[in-house]
Amino acid sequence: MENNISEEETQPSASGMRRCWNKIMRNKFLASSLTAVALGIALGFVLKICVHMTELHQLYIGFPGELLMRMLQAVTIPLIVTSVITGVSGLSVKTSRRIGLRAVIYFVSTTFLSVCTGLILVLLIKPGIAYAVKKDDDEYEEAFSTVDALLDLVRNMVPDNLILACFKQYHSERIEMGNEEDEHNSSLANLTEVQVVGSYVEGTNILGLIVWSFILGVILNRMGESGKALVEFLTVLNEATKCMVDLILGYLPIGVLFLIASHVVEVHDWETTFKLGKFMVVVITGLIIHGTITLPLMYFLVTRRNPLAAIKGFSPALLTALVISSSSATLPLTFQCCEERLKFDKRITRFMLPIGTNINMDGTALYEVVAVVFIAQLNHIELDLSQLITLSVTSAVSSIGAAGIPATGAVTTLFVLTAIGLPAKEATILVVIEWLLDRCNTVVNVMGDCIGVALIHQVSKNELAEMDEQVREMARMRSSDDESLSPDEIQVRIRSQDSDEDILYTMSESPPSDGDGEEHNEGQFSEDSCPGFLYSQLEYPPIPDRMYK
Repeated sequence: MENNISEEETQPSASGMRRCWNKIMRNKFLASSLTAVALGIALGFVLKICVHMTELHQLYIGFPGELLMRMLQAVTIPLIVTSVITGVSGLSVKTSRRIGLRAVIYFVSTTFLSVCTGLILVLLIKPGIAYAVKKDDDEYEEAFSTVDALLDLVRNMVPDNLILACFKQYHSERIEMGNEEDEHNSSLANLTEVQVVGSYVEGTNILGLIVWSFILGVILNRMGESGKALVEFLTVLNEATKCMVDLILGYLPIGVLFLIASHVVEVHDWETTFKLGKFMVVVITGLIIHGTITLPLMYFLVTRRNPLAAIKGFSPALLTALVISSSSATLPLTFQCCEERLKFDKRITRFMLPIGTNINMDGTALYEVVAVVFIAQLNHIELDLSQLITLSVTSAVSSIGAAGIPATGAVTTLFVLTAIGLPAKEATILVVIEWLLDRCNTVVNVMGDCIGVALIHQVSKNELAEMDEQVREMARMRSSDDESLSPDEIQVRIRSQDSDEDILYTMSESPPSDGDGEEHNEGQFSEDSCPGFLYSQLEYPPIPDRMYK
């Protein structure tokens, strides 16, 4: 009796452990990544407290993480280019227009909502008032123009060298040049002239590559059968790149462990980080509202589906974005989650994800708005309505095409500050917490892309089904045309040795005879001599005379 009771007690516990283990194995990538994060934090604090770390030692600790970033960035460009080309070439012109319009509406609306969320929170909470400092009127301000930034954006969309665009992008800056004193016109003495100087800077021009990949995809789509060979080649290359990504993801937990440990060891100014806690709370609160309320609510209102199922499917991509702080480096895993876990149509994922990774930067736009207003509050500057509108538009524009690499928030914040005439010197204090907030921004950026793919996939199901039905109908028509030919309708084209004229025969006819009344031996085909012979609709070349010598 006691043995039966003990067996009954052990069976539920064993089954519970088995279910838990099966769940871990189904999500082994997520479990291994979380374990690597925890071990990395622990290792970083142990090394920071117990071991005296020099900069060289910190470099050695972060080396495995650096290898991970290099491998992910190496496959990013071929993955983006092939995905956009194959995705666009697989859509009809009418369908691609509709999907493209829906994608643009989604990107613009989510960016606008994220900017409004950040603006409302920072104006209500006012995190910069507590740490306000006196404004230094003598500080140097970098010359800047929003028009120049927009022109750079357009220039990068039309690169003059696609190979150069793989590792450099165009950037212009204003430089004050002093005029030399003119003997004939002394009034020009001591005047300065502002010149716009452009140069190529380090960083992949992803926006230009996406634009030209999109154009090439549209061209291949219109070429039809003649462009099918190149599309098939790029499809195979895309699949090979994804296989390479699978190998890289096997190394990801090791790289994450040392990447987190190196970041913990490198942080020294914890006091300043705690002082900026109120600013961090505003940013993180805004990101949470946008990521957990705005985006899921938009998905639910449009599709009438539960957004939690989709969020659960791409959660590994969100965790990776949090760890490596790069939406471009996370893109291979984002593809894997959307196509293999959630089974989204590849034509949608290949069209949306590469574009969204570089255009839809909701988290970055929200961070920039909060940071700029925070700097204004530090300097006792009251922003009027026109400045707030300019701030919102500039934040949205600066987030478009921002390189999906770590620590872009600090650069784009300086961009917005100088655009609306605010002092940029105090923005250097934000670099202390950039390493943390940039990760949170990246998570929201990736989440916005994935929600957009899920939403457009559901809305565009009818168009995609119509495309599939058209393809099946065309295949049925071809097969029915081939099967409907009767033997009497099949013709043979025979070319005579002595004449260039083509003669057509049917199964019911036999070749005519020569002028002598004799039939050709070589071309004599009839139902009596060749019963059941099947003629092909081919053009036979003349037989060389030397074969009869």
